[in-house]
Amino acid sequence: MSKVNEFTAYRGHVISPRDFNSYDDFVDGCLLVDHDGKIVDVGDWTEVLAKHGKAAKVHEYGKRVIMPGFIDLHIHLVQIAQTGRSGDTLLGWLNKYIFPAEVKFARMEHATKLADWFFRELARNGTTLSSVFTSIHKNAADIAFTNAAERGCRVIMGKTLMDRNAPDNLSEDSERSLEESEELCAKWHNYDNGRLLYAFTPRFAPTSTKRQLEGAAELFHKYPGSYMQTHLSENSDEIAWVKELFPGCKNYLDVYASHGLIGKNSLFAHSIHLSDSEIDRLVESGSAAIHCPSSNLFLKSGVFPYLRAKTKGLKIGLGSDVAAGPEMSLFKVMKDAAYVQSELWLAPRELLYLATLSGAKAVNLDDQVGSLEKGKEADFIVVDPTLKSSVPRDILEQDADEILSSMVYVGDDRMVVETYVRGRAIYKAEESNERKRDALNVGS
Repeated sequence: MSKVNEFTAYRGHVISPRDFNSYDDFVDGCLLVDHDGKIVDVGDWTEVLAKHGKAAKVHEYGKRVIMPGFIDLHIHLVQIAQTGRSGDTLLGWLNKYIFPAEVKFARMEHATKLADWFFRELARNGTTLSSVFTSIHKNAADIAFTNAAERGCRVIMGKTLMDRNAPDNLSEDSERSLEESEELCAKWHNYDNGRLLYAFTPRFAPTSTKRQLEGAAELFHKYPGSYMQTHLSENSDEIAWVKELFPGCKNYLDVYASHGLIGKNSLFAHSIHLSDSEIDRLVESGSAAIHCPSSNLFLKSGVFPYLRAKTKGLKIGLGSDVAAGPEMSLFKVMKDAAYVQSELWLAPRELLYLATLSGAKAVNLDDQVGSLEKGKEADFIVVDPTLKSSVPRDILEQDADEILSSMVYVGDDRMVVETYVRGRAIYKAEESNERKRDALNVGS
């Protein structure tokens, strides 16, 4: 009689990226997870069980796909109620819609309500790691961390820093803003063995003084494993403004570099209008560029130089950039990443890599997450493309490239059946009645 181990087995079609061009593909696959949420083994069902014996518990998914959870490396919690607010480019859009929305996070009831909605939506969309901007308000950031901690989400997150060129009720005292950031970092960074991580978060160069940028850099280097996240070269008007504000710097990236903010664990959202020398400098410093194609289309900001960045070896992740990006779904972001490269064909397998393992590499967590491999943490999703009415009923009978193509080009949250972080289910579609919009007026 086979030995029964204290493992949980997840049986289905396991697909996991290796690199830009290849992936593991186990049609009748097994993901074997221990009680700590670590992957014990992954492979063909019969081979894994022959090696390890029977599992204590088995989840049968038939032909449904088991794949790594999505990694969304640029998203704004405080903007979730502002999706679909059209009518302007970046700077005008910020003043018209976004800054007024962020002021409301001074109210704890509002901050609590939207944090709950935000993290539920991330899980529903299959996102297992996100890099999140909050508002300037320390209490609101603390509420966000508390919600993520209790729900079981994995996040990199920080309080936004702004001490100039912002509305009066969103402009902080420089020293106090840094003190509050350090207090939040001391409380939440490395929470639950690194499930929650802190990111020092200057919004973008125009809204921070020299002192605030330097102070953020000091804290970033003081706390090992912390992150720095900001915006870079998103919009031509923004770039011209940065040139006026920092005339002594060679270019936009040099603003951050001269203040000590580039290096390993530095995340630069958008990074559209970059020279070759700027890309080289990002590569040399170990920084990452976060590509936000949906947002770039929405605000007409430009096209990320994907081929140049990839060829030069720049670390690249994907970001939904809600609310400029109108949806949290990384399925939609993958599709837009394909569409914006008008002269370059990106295969679905490459887009899957960008939304998973490439993102993990961008934040230097690929030894823990981003693919389904022995020894990594069990962050994964179960996906059923047939739940989308426009997908052929026999899609799960086809090969993996065809399945991935259906996910990329017509996928959304309806395809996500379950979402797991460290082997713990943080979303199950059949248990959720949240598809009906709850009675809360979340935009108030």
